[in-house]
Parts: sequence; C-alpha cells; structure tokens
Amino acid sequence: MRRFFLIIFFTLITWVAGFTQEIVTGLQFNPMVKARAMELSRMNYLNSGTDTIPVAIPFFDDFSANNVFPSSDRWIDHYAFENEDLPVFPINLGAMTLDAINDSGNMYPTAIPGPNNFIADHLTSRYIRLDSVFTPVPRALTPADSVYLSFFYQPQGRGKAPQKSDSLVLEFLAVPAHDSLIMGGTIHIPDMWRQMWFANGMPLDTFYLKNNKWFAQVMIPLTDTIFFKNKFRFRFFNYVSLASSSLPSWQSNTAQWNLDNVYLNAGRNRYDTVYPQLRFVYRPPSLLRRYESMPYIQYCDDPTNELRDTIDILMTNRDTLTHTSSYNYYVTSSAPSFSKSYSGGTYDIKPYSSTPYVTYQKFAHPEVPFLIPIGGADSAVFLMKHVVKEVTPGSVMGDTMQAYQKFYNYYAYDDGTPEASFGLTPAGSQLAYRFRLNKSPDTLRAIRMYFNRTLGNTSQQFFYLTVWNDNAGKPGDTIYTELVMPRYADSINKFVTYHIKRPLGITGTFYVGWEQTTDDFLSIGFDRYTNSQNEIFWNCTGTWNNSSMSGSLMIRPVIGKPIPLGIGEISSEKSTIVAYPNPCSTRFLHLRIPETPEKPKIFEEGVAVIYNLMGQIQLRTGYQKEIDVSSLANGIYFLEIRNRSGIRAGITKFIISR
Repeated sequence: MRRFFLIIFFTLITWVAGFTQEIVTGLQFNPMVKARAMELSRMNYLNSGTDTIPVAIPFFDDFSANNVFPSSDRWIDHYAFENEDLPVFPINLGAMTLDAINDSGNMYPTAIPGPNNFIADHLTSRYIRLDSVFTPVPRALTPADSVYLSFFYQPQGRGKAPQKSDSLVLEFLAVPAHDSLIMGGTIHIPDMWRQMWFANGMPLDTFYLKNNKWFAQVMIPLTDTIFFKNKFRFRFFNYVSLASSSLPSWQSNTAQWNLDNVYLNAGRNRYDTVYPQLRFVYRPPSLLRRYESMPYIQYCDDPTNELRDTIDILMTNRDTLTHTSSYNYYVTSSAPSFSKSYSGGTYDIKPYSSTPYVTYQKFAHPEVPFLIPIGGADSAVFLMKHVVKEVTPGSVMGDTMQAYQKFYNYYAYDDGTPEASFGLTPAGSQLAYRFRLNKSPDTLRAIRMYFNRTLGNTSQQFFYLTVWNDNAGKPGDTIYTELVMPRYADSINKFVTYHIKRPLGITGTFYVGWEQTTDDFLSIGFDRYTNSQNEIFWNCTGTWNNSSMSGSLMIRPVIGKPIPLGIGEISSEKSTIVAYPNPCSTRFLHLRIPETPEKPKIFEEGVAVIYNLMGQIQLRTGYQKEIDVSSLANGIYFLEIRNRSGIRAGITKFIISR
C-alpha cells in the first residue's frame, strides 16, 4: 500500500517547471483567509496580538477545527492557515499551513521576486505557565520535570515546495519584553528569542524518501531554567524566496509548510512520541462516482451508474495500543424525507506503528447498499455523517466528520476550494473540460468559473468562452464562442456566472472551456484535493491532449431551466453601450448608454477601458460621452464601461479606420 501511495502521490505533486503548455502555480490570494478576515473584522474579533492570562500545560493543538485562523485559546496571531486541503496524509484531519500569504489573504508586501528570502508567516503561542503546575497539587516546575515540546511537520503538501534556501524555524521566548530603568528614564526592551530548531526546504517526495514518512516528528526538551517562568511562549515562522518570472501573472504563493499535533507537557521523554487518537485523516468523499455535485434531474435519470458502489475512508489509530472500534455512516435528508445508515461492525484497529491506515474492507471501503432517492424537484441536499469510536465502555476515543452531498443545477468535479491556479500558454491555446448528460438533450444556460486574482490583476485578458460537442472522446466542433474576460465575484470564494447569450441545446457528451488571446496566465482555480485530469484537455498545436496535471478545474456548466441574473454574474446579453461613429475616422468616439433613471447616476463616475484584440489595455479614462481616441492606431478594439464599484455596463466592439 505504501508503494501505491507513493506512485499516486508523486504523480499528484508534479509541478511544471519552465515554459510549457500547461502551467500550475500557487495562489496569489487566499480567498478563504480573506473571507475569514473580513468576517472576524466585522465581529471585532481580531486582537492586537497580545494576551494577558497565561494558559497551563498540557498545551495541545491538532488543528482539526478548520477555522481558517489559529484558535485564540492557544495562539495570539492569525497569519498561519488552518485547513484540510493542503496537508498530505496528516496526523489527523486538518493541519496548520505557513506560506507566503498574510492574514488578509494577500501575498506579503515583502514578497519581491529575487534571490533574497524574507520572513513570512508566524504562529505564536499564548503565554504558557512553565513556572508551576496546579494538578494534582500546585508545585513549581523545573528542568527535572522533563518538559518536552513535540510537533509534526511536512514541507510542500499539496502546495509548492520550499526551496533549499527557505526554512521553517522554531524559537523559544528567552526574555519577555520589559521596561528597563536607565539614568534619566526607562527604555523598552523587546522580546528576546532563542532559535531551537529549523528545517531547510525540500520537495515532499525528497522529504518522504529521506524520512520514510509523510510527516516527521520533532521532540525538543526544555532544559534551560530561563524557560521555566510564568510567561513562556514559543513561535514558528518561515523564510520564503519568490522566484523571478518574465510574466508577473505566473508569480504566486510558494514554500508551504504544514504543522500538526503541537504538544507541550511535563513528565515526557524522547520516546514519548504518541498522543493517543483514533481519527479520520481525510474528509468525507462524494457519494457520486464521477462528480462532487451534479444536476438532480441528471442524477435521477441514471442513479445506478452515478452512485458509487463503495467509498474510500482513511482512518488511523495513533496510539500504541490496539483499539476495538465500530464504524458507521448515516445519510439523511428532510426534503425529500430520507434516512439510511451503514454499519461496518467492529474491528481491532492496530496502532499506526504497525498498520498506518485501516485497510479492513468494511471500514476503509464501505459499501453504498442503497440509492439516493429520485424525485421531481429541481435540487436536493443530503447530509452524510461518519463516526468511528472505541467500543470499550467509558472510552471517549473516536472521531466524527460530516459533509453535504449536493444536487443543484450544475456539474462540479471540484470541491469548491482552490489550492492552486491552472493556465495555458501561448496565445491561441485551448482548454476543454468534459461533461456527460444522462438525460439528453438538455439546455446549457451558463458556465460558472472561479478565477483566482493575480498580482496586479495581470490575468485581466480577453479570452473566448467556448463550448464544443464530442468527437470520439475528444472535443469536436465549436458550438458556442464568446469573447469575455476573467471576473471575480463580489463575495469571496464564489463563482462568477457567464450566461449563454441564447439557450444552447446540448446532447450526450459536451465540453466547456476557452481559447486565450495572450500568453498571460488566466489563473482558473485548481482543486488539488480531487482529481479529474482525465476530463481535462488542452490544445496548443492543433492536437487535443489529455492533461498531465492531477486535480480538478473550477469550471461548472449550468444546465436545465432558465436562471435569473444575480450578483456576481456576467450577463452575455447584447451590450447596452452604443459607440459611434463606427468605424471611427475622427478624433472622438461618442458613447451612449440608454437613458434610465438609475444609469446616469451609476455610470457618471465610472471608468471606460479600451482593449486591443490581444486583450491589452490601450486606453483608460473616466466615463464620458465622448472619448479622445486619436492615440489609437487603425484596428479593431473593445470598449468596456464599469462603475466605481466595478459593475459592468457592457462591452462593445468598434473599429478605428483613418
């Protein structure tokens, strides 16, 4: 099994190095961090990085809360990223990631391409009472109490590998900040830290071959009396280097490190490497055979072939003892009313040291001995809950996880969270994503896409949104194309919907994607947690090729009944902008937006942007009824009008001919 995991994972983490057709890079903005920061800011939750009440030992965090930011019960800052997506074979579900993105979800301002690295994320503990323990009776702590700090770490994960010059560092607080009396007054002495450990960067495959494990554990004894005080603390931080690139749109987050199971306590020794846990390792899988989500009407037409026969569950026993345990899952829904359960019986789960992950069929690959019910509704949602627990009376060892199985009006291979960005080069490259109908024909109403923001919005280039029919398992004839630009939803971590101009009839297998007009990176969201690379095709030379990248594109075709325009959606209806004369042979291009009570007010403070056919900005000016285009050469151009909030009035084509 270990060999199987190695082969699969080394394929998973392949990153393209150099100028090639398919490119996968890290994120330049973290939408989950940005969204959480905005939410907590509204709640006035984010503190100033200070704490007043020290916590007592034991200190432990397995980062399984999935709260995006570190828990304020144990940590004082919020730079690191708590998540379930980036770690590979973590100790338990979830880990803490340090990278080059700050607590607002943006790349650090110090992230400047070049040979020099910079300090990025910090993860700093609260003050910890290492002067005393209070149970079973209060007493002073000394180095003789054998206090150890342990943790697990992993470079790269599903992210991008830290370079050799990058590092993860651990420091202990030697002398807390204080004021010192001097002649004539006082001076403030800042915290004084002592470096206790560091690791140099490397790819995960190298790390695994070196350590023969996905996460390595570090054990650090506290032997210096200087640490045994009522205001002890420790912190992790990482050094990051950002590679130079000729195309700014390719520069991205990098140098990820994952931390798990940070544990500080007395009465330990260097062999005390186990914190007893019976845990799930990866989150619940989809019940569907091919998709994470699909239209309910399409599922109902062929439920037997769409539903999995079995699902894959990864669980582990981190203890040194065998635990007799039970595993069950439950699937429920209120509309339609539905309730099913599965019991895997009981099984002796062996320690991680002998059997890292449970292989018992009824636990690791449970059957799905029922069908999700069919119905006449437009959508349906089902809750799936998984429970593993020791059956010994009085035991609290166990774990629970749950997820929703969604049936809406779109197909999705992705899980909704990007771990990377995907793109093609050069100009003229085509990308196609394959989907299959059960109930045919149907109507393609829109295409939902998740574009990651890039530094300086360099991904703001025109591309042709395209739909193809099928030709023997590869894209065939183009049945729809429209010139559009990458857009970003107003709300974080949401897709933008590009509405099809007219309802498009589709049958059988179809493909959605793009043809690009520039070499720049379009930066579509790429989900590395799921893998649908067999459905991804690219064409840079006239021949369609299957993708070599493991992951899923965040592109979702919307089918079925008509859908209304909404917030964050891009209408493809005929532009409301009128530009004249067209062709234009004079100095000024005149603009007209049909007069309605709200539009003059909305767009009078807007922006007019003119692009060439390559999607490059040629002119940007405030919106006005006539624009000086005397600086433009003869050719075809596109004019876009946006208001000050970024809402688009429309886009139109015009010609300069003098």
